Amino acid sequence: MSDNSPFVQLMQALGGGTAGAVTRFLTQPFDVLKIRFQMQVEPVGRAHKASKYQGVIHAFKALYVEEGLRGLMRGHNAGQVLSISYALTQFWSYEQFRFHAHHVPYLNERPFLLYFFCGGFAGCLGAVAAQPFDVVRTQVVAADPTTGRSRMGTFEGLRRIWKKEGTPGLTRGLQFTLVQIFPLVGANFLFYKYLNAMVLAFTHYQERSNGKVSATHAHDIHGFFLFVNGALAGVAAKVLVYPADLLKKRIQLKGFKGDRKSFGRNPDCPTVMECIGTTYKEEGLGGFYKGMIPTLLKAGFTSAIYFTIYDLFNRRFIHPYKDHSTHKTGHIKRGNSWSQ
Repeated sequence: MSDNSPFVQLMQALGGGTAGAVTRFLTQPFDVLKIRFQMQVEPVGRAHKASKYQGVIHAFKALYVEEGLRGLMRGHNAGQVLSISYALTQFWSYEQFRFHAHHVPYLNERPFLLYFFCGGFAGCLGAVAAQPFDVVRTQVVAADPTTGRSRMGTFEGLRRIWKKEGTPGLTRGLQFTLVQIFPLVGANFLFYKYLNAMVLAFTHYQERSNGKVSATHAHDIHGFFLFVNGALAGVAAKVLVYPADLLKKRIQLKGFKGDRKSFGRNPDCPTVMECIGTTYKEEGLGGFYKGMIPTLLKAGFTSAIYFTIYDLFNRRFIHPYKDHSTHKTGHIKRGNSWSQ
């Protein structure tokens, strides 16, 4: 039985979708905050009393007072569809890229380069699959809570945008998504695999120092280390590409500025170059990093849950199946999602 059998691929997609759904539910409030900050032209800070949101704590309080728990979870349904479609496609395609990349000697001899490229290409495929849902989610979260757009469902939003703007509306910001997603996801996988490799090396060193020979396999890394390594990888990768994410969100604002009257001025972003120019002119370099704190909190938490759930899912369901298959066929081939 091949390690890339249809059943294994189905389980990889299911594991990715599960990781995406759980992660979205737990991190949605940070996503709402990030988008609200990114759309705000006025400075973010306590010294600027005229600004709608003056900091993370202030924004959480304002959201809860004005919109309740519903406001903190605004856009969750669209976000769930986005996360499931993205994670399912990303993890499945990552495993396919990795499986075939091991047959390329150059990449097989350079595992961390393999992780980066496989992760980057997988992230791009996931982004293409999820982009229409990202546009809907952004509009739901960014609109005034009193407007119909803020309460529209996922498929209602797709229909509305398609009817008004066609394909360009549903793919708005895709170029920025792809520009940021390749290095973001590639670096995320790279950092995560590297940190896990360090944990394994230290564990094996301790075992040798104590005179113990363990049969523990690489995929037996403790869940705590998976969580911590995922968080560190998510934060490090996000710092690298954050300005592209902000510009993407502002470009997606086009077409519904009338639904944001209570949030102050709207960013002027009809094109990529105009968005960069006006953001720098009106807000300086700091404008490209608005929403950075909630974003990093979300990125770390998201990546930690994301990788931990997927790898524990692999350990519980996929690896036992692979081990059973190799024993039946007589082939000894152990593998896992971070040691290959």
